[in-house]
Amino acid sequence: MTGLRRYRTAAVRRLARVGTRLTLAFLAVALLIPVVGVIAIRELHATSMRAAQIEAQHVAEQIAFTMAQREEPIRITPLYEQPDALQLYVDSLRRELGRDIEVVGLDRVIIADAIERNRGQVFNEDPEGQVGATMRDGQPRTFEERNADFPEGIQLVVVPLYSPEHVIVGAVILEYTPIFNELLAASGRTRNIIIAISAGGAVAALLLSYLLARGFVRDLHTLSRAAGRLAGGDDTARARVQSHSEVGDLAAGFNTMAEQIAEQKAVLVEMTASDPLTGLRNRRSFQARLEDLLAEARHDGAPLAMLMLDLDHFKTINDRHGHPAGDAVLQAVAGLLETTLRPEDVAARLGGEEFGVLLPDTDQQAAAATAERLRAAVATRQIEYADTYLTVTVSIGVVSYPEDGETVETLTRLADRALYAAKRSGRNQVSGPPAGP
Repeated sequence: MTGLRRYRTAAVRRLARVGTRLTLAFLAVALLIPVVGVIAIRELHATSMRAAQIEAQHVAEQIAFTMAQREEPIRITPLYEQPDALQLYVDSLRRELGRDIEVVGLDRVIIADAIERNRGQVFNEDPEGQVGATMRDGQPRTFEERNADFPEGIQLVVVPLYSPEHVIVGAVILEYTPIFNELLAASGRTRNIIIAISAGGAVAALLLSYLLARGFVRDLHTLSRAAGRLAGGDDTARARVQSHSEVGDLAAGFNTMAEQIAEQKAVLVEMTASDPLTGLRNRRSFQARLEDLLAEARHDGAPLAMLMLDLDHFKTINDRHGHPAGDAVLQAVAGLLETTLRPEDVAARLGGEEFGVLLPDTDQQAAAATAERLRAAVATRQIEYADTYLTVTVSIGVVSYPEDGETVETLTRLADRALYAAKRSGRNQVSGPPAGP
């Protein structure tokens, strides 16, 4: 009996402890609701600020890029060197964007400003020296300006202004307070919902309220992380949230902005990776793809072949028929490469009349056969230009991994040697790398 009594006493004590813990847990949940609401509101504010900063930085960088361009014959000097034209451009941006824009030089003197009285003044509205720091290291920054005109403060982003030679010559300062206020206004209902949930505190709705608030925080965290990834250069960053209210609308707006940025960057990347005349890859893109395919070949233990092609007596075509005829020949040869090669093969114009081809999973014998097929196709092609037909031949050097070399440098050097061996053999030839160092 004594043992049973001790057991019951212990059980009662355990139940008492469980009851106390449950009570404390419910109290903690009740207190957690307003805490979660405060966190959600802070996250909403921080996310809106970050999204506004990203948008402002992209707009300011595009403005700075435009100011540094030369557009012959309309403008042979950069816009930032033409004070009157620069001021007209700033005024037009002010009307279109509804935001203040300032351009300052390295001496911090304001070159152009939407507010006329500020022109020619020294910009001293960033006590922490953000503008000067950006002009030193080229990193965009954000800061708040407070003065007699703006006692409540305005949010600004500063980006470097580069010369066409990529030297920092000043800075562009853009206000992003309006877009920040618009994002906050768009999320006003969300804030009210969060406040209502936090203030409710009904016992029957404690768990539901907590889960709802947690869902808001999760979605806002998701949106904030997506904004951080986008700012870090991840063009695939998207905010996928479960909310269908204003948080969902804010996420949809962010995703639309991210898609537009990704599309613009894709166009720029394509322009920098392609040869404008032929549409093939350029030398830099070809070298990058060679490094990737060589790494894959090492990993898979597969062969890789490279061809170097050079049109024979191409200067004669330019001299006799003019450079437009030479361009037509280059475009025709590029078209032959695209139609003759496999989809997985890589063709590029390396410069002038020289082309390069990468053949994944192709050994020496197959690469030589492909090179001979290309040589014959070029030699038999009649290229129509200005009521006449032009013909051209090509010399081709062939190398392969791993037989001829195992590095990008070695394969490139040996491919050049093979190409010039084909030239020395009489042109219109296919040649492998000559023996010897």
